[in-house]
Amino acid sequence: MPITQQLQKNPYFRFEILALISGALLPFSFAPYGYFWLQFPLLAFIFLICLEQRPVVAFRRSFLFGLGWLTHGIHWLFYSLYFHGGMPAPVAVITIVLLSSVMSLFPALALYLPGRFIKTTKLVMLALVYPLSWMIFDWLRGYFLTGFPWLQIGIAQIDTPLAAYAPIIGGLGVGLMVTIIAGLLAVSLFKSTVKIAIPIILLIYITGYGLSYIDWTVAVDEPIKVSMIQGNIPQTEKWKRENYRPTLEMYRELTRQNWDSDLIIWPETAIPGFKSRVQGYLSGLAKEAENTNTDVLMGVFVRNPETRRYYNSVISLDGQVYRKRHLVPLGEYFPFRSLLGFFSQWVNIPMSDIDSGEASQPLIKAAGQSIGISICFEDAFDRDVLLDLPEATLLVNVSNDAWFEDSPQPWQHHQMSRMRALETGRTLLRATNTGVSSIIDRKGRVLVMSAQFKRDVITADVQAYKGATPYVLWANYLLISLGIIIILIVYINSKRQAVNDSLQE
Repeated sequence: MPITQQLQKNPYFRFEILALISGALLPFSFAPYGYFWLQFPLLAFIFLICLEQRPVVAFRRSFLFGLGWLTHGIHWLFYSLYFHGGMPAPVAVITIVLLSSVMSLFPALALYLPGRFIKTTKLVMLALVYPLSWMIFDWLRGYFLTGFPWLQIGIAQIDTPLAAYAPIIGGLGVGLMVTIIAGLLAVSLFKSTVKIAIPIILLIYITGYGLSYIDWTVAVDEPIKVSMIQGNIPQTEKWKRENYRPTLEMYRELTRQNWDSDLIIWPETAIPGFKSRVQGYLSGLAKEAENTNTDVLMGVFVRNPETRRYYNSVISLDGQVYRKRHLVPLGEYFPFRSLLGFFSQWVNIPMSDIDSGEASQPLIKAAGQSIGISICFEDAFDRDVLLDLPEATLLVNVSNDAWFEDSPQPWQHHQMSRMRALETGRTLLRATNTGVSSIIDRKGRVLVMSAQFKRDVITADVQAYKGATPYVLWANYLLISLGIIIILIVYINSKRQAVNDSLQE
């Protein structure tokens, strides 16, 4: 019996349950677990159980797959909402499930719409239409309500030959390679197409292996010595009044121990307060830094004198400022305040309603380099990092993942930072409060890494780069445009074939 008929003759909802379980297994392909190979059978499975089903069945199954994937994948939000935000546990759980449900509409639509409007061969549907549709809707997920692109498929492949496609087509394109391979694996189960699938899979990997030897960017200037301070302040202690002065003293002392570096970086909101209240402290550090010819970047809140509101910022001691562009919904601002403002009564997060910086900001110049800065989850958005390129010669991300304790979140976040370095062909310096702090080279490889939950200073010589990878030049626009065009061509051909079949009848 053909496999698609076997899938149709199953006990009611058996495959719905399996879809939910399969999706819940998908986060194990990401850091810290690293079972990247899981993506191929899991995605092949959801493709197969949606193939040639009624569109509503495909929607239901792929929605449940997404629900399992995202609910498990972002369960760590519970730590920030409940333990640090004071939200009642049931409300926190409901919030995570609701967010996951909304985001699950994207994989659901990705497999529903092809089944609803396109009739084509199993090979074309599984190995072309489904992967392209998945890619397009995963891209859209990064824009809806300002976007939540967490756990995009391609990120998990950072240590495989598929990652070498990133400087050309980005992490989103690496995800496309994954779904094409998954579709081809599904195709290989059909006797009529098995001979086509395996050679294409081998070609994808061989090409990726070859691409890994290409250097898309070139070194600029001599390496600079960089020190990054990991203060390891628990989130429960960060904003306590009695810890304010000890925190400032700790950062100053660790900085003084590293005045021989060209650049010293503190993490996000290393100063638990406002720049206007520590002017004397900053002036003293600036004099010491000038004497040693050292530049210092630090996270602090900066006040907008016109609105009297605040920006989550990175400043240099000579007065340069980067203001965070992409704020965290419910954590730093409330989207659709008239609808979601009620959440504020359940969340007690410090500085949870601030302003965002302009999209176009001058790059901070430090240690002789032009630095592209991102704060916290901004580096989850490839488009945000690309705003500073190709002018930036170094990338810096400052974060505070202490909100999420000993969960997978810091490791997932770190994995995304690695993809940003590979996409752009730049060294990325990642300074965090409790880890994972690291220096990532232009190939996405980790050169130095701190231990989590330990006060530490990472020091290393790092190389700056100039030039532009193909991905920096065309971002996701080329890939998305080609994907839409190809799907439209398949759709038009399927309609034409349907007309011809009706005429022959």
